[in-house]
Amino acid sequence: MTSSWVVVGAGSAGCVVAARLSECGDRHVTLLEAGPDLRPGAVSEQLAGDDAFAAATVPGRTWPDLMARRRSGGPRRPYLRGRGLGGSSMVNAMLALRGDPAQYRHWGWTDVEEAWQRLEIPEQVADHHEFGPLDRALLAAVPDAHPVPLTRREGRRIGSAEAYLWPVIDRPGLTVRGDAAVDRILLDGGRAVGVRLVDGEEIAADRVVSCAGAIHSPAILLRSGVTVAGLGEGLQDHPSAPITLRYRSAHHAGAGGLVTATMLDRDGIQILPVNHLPGGDTSHGLLLVALMQPVGRSGTVRLRSADPMDDPVVDLDLLAEPADLRRLREGVRLALRLAETPPFAAVVDEALIDDAGTPAGAWESDDDLDRWLLDAAGGYVHASGTCAMGTVVDESGRVHGHEQLYVCDASVFPSIPHVNPHLPTTMLAERLAARWSAADSG
Repeated sequence: MTSSWVVVGAGSAGCVVAARLSECGDRHVTLLEAGPDLRPGAVSEQLAGDDAFAAATVPGRTWPDLMARRRSGGPRRPYLRGRGLGGSSMVNAMLALRGDPAQYRHWGWTDVEEAWQRLEIPEQVADHHEFGPLDRALLAAVPDAHPVPLTRREGRRIGSAEAYLWPVIDRPGLTVRGDAAVDRILLDGGRAVGVRLVDGEEIAADRVVSCAGAIHSPAILLRSGVTVAGLGEGLQDHPSAPITLRYRSAHHAGAGGLVTATMLDRDGIQILPVNHLPGGDTSHGLLLVALMQPVGRSGTVRLRSADPMDDPVVDLDLLAEPADLRRLREGVRLALRLAETPPFAAVVDEALIDDAGTPAGAWESDDDLDRWLLDAAGGYVHASGTCAMGTVVDESGRVHGHEQLYVCDASVFPSIPHVNPHLPTTMLAERLAARWSAADSG
């Protein structure tokens, strides 16, 4: 007897789940994606290229009106999330980081290594000639800086759709639909029986998996009438702060290439060199400083209205914990010390803290730096934790109090991963898809 599954969202998790579940001939999987389709031969130069800034400008590839408040009382600003087949894997910085095995053990995940062995995402370090001036300066400045693996093959970005869906796109048990935004999950009592699209179409299913991400999965569940305690709460991101570096004029022409290809990870602080800015600006670069192990998790995702076309209300509440503010301040101080080392001084004229050209040295005290951080710090757009395991879903991703309803994306992490979440989310999807396949077959 054939079972039917609907998978909502075709990002880092959804592509994996759909591909793996459809491996069984007695199962039909419908993958629904709110954004545009992406098939072989239809990838634009911007999406396949090495510039994440350019990829994010492709029409339809990000949520155009999604906003988030970074701190309590602060303004709402755009929050970049990928849209369309491949999701954020098509617009991110391509960092291929697997994360901290100790963190996964702490979560009680005992099948992580088996999941990594099934991974289809490439992990390749860039060639030295692709490094930008800040990459080279960072490697020369400190011995623990290193090239970072990227999700590329032969110089091309490889997103989740290409890695997982394209090889099986004609599989009889798999239907992939772009431009198919889901309004809500249809429930019969506590049992999922299908989904309703925003245009009113209903699709019946034996099981439904939301892979819409840590912003949109809780929103869909809330619109569906799910009232599990903790839903939409516990939102985390990696707080980050940008230090702008103005190049010496002789180095402007050499500031192209990859956006970033190296990193420094020290005591839970990640420092990424960004070799050029959006719009082809090669006169400036950045040192992005991020706190990868924040303790605060008071952010929330709430519905603005019952209208599925209204983006949810996102409050990150970054740096609300004094320990997070202190750790990020220490990271910024480290970045400023790096900017003063000879390798950076050879290519950088000055470190700045805003668009007005205020020099970083304007801070006279930690209090001055803290005030700047509370105003300037943003997230790394690594939203996580709004449907957390142990709170909203169980260890197999099943929503508490419901049958045949699952969540599989960054929203279910028990706490935010200590690295950029694309690969950990892919690993999570491999784990849960294997569990569901085994249970469904049994």
